[in-house]
Amino acid sequence: MSRLQSSKGFTLIELVVVIIILGILAVVAAPRFLNLGQDAHDARAKTAFAAFASGVKLYHSCWLAGGHSGYTQDLACYGDGKLDSTTTGFPLGIETATADAGAKLQGDYCGQLWQGLLANNEFVIADQYSWRTVPNVDIVYWYGAVDITDPNAYCIFNYVSDDRSFGSENWDLKYYPFDGRTIVGRSTLSQ
Repeated sequence: MSRLQSSKGFTLIELVVVIIILGILAVVAAPRFLNLGQDAHDARAKTAFAAFASGVKLYHSCWLAGGHSGYTQDLACYGDGKLDSTTTGFPLGIETATADAGAKLQGDYCGQLWQGLLANNEFVIADQYSWRTVPNVDIVYWYGAVDITDPNAYCIFNYVSDDRSFGSENWDLKYYPFDGRTIVGRSTLSQ
């Protein structure tokens, strides 16, 4: 037996096949790993919005369990006891007596709701008018309509931490204070 016949190793064809297979795996797997940052933002937004929705349900349960009816100021059994309710028992904001006793959505109530229901400072929030000047904003909020019985009366919270540019599509949460509905979706950020 000659020396060449007894040596063991990979042939050139075997090496080329392995390199091709590794190349295919890299092409398929690389985009998935490169997009993990967006997946993390998506999970963070969905988790925050789910916590908000749970807070709304807990607040309303507290209102029901307390035997309340109609507008209630400073509901003591939830959070720090500063959030007022709507006439239907869902959270509205702080110091809402000037809002027709829980019948109007106005001012900074949406921001107060976020802070009051989640009771944490994990997110930097700002209203739709000042958010461009606030560094590292995560959530932009604003509201639609004033009378809470109007079907268009809602707070909207837009998660902008992943992309703050106008025209970008971001996760958002709409909260309807009349009936406590929360709807998570995606919308385009506009001026």
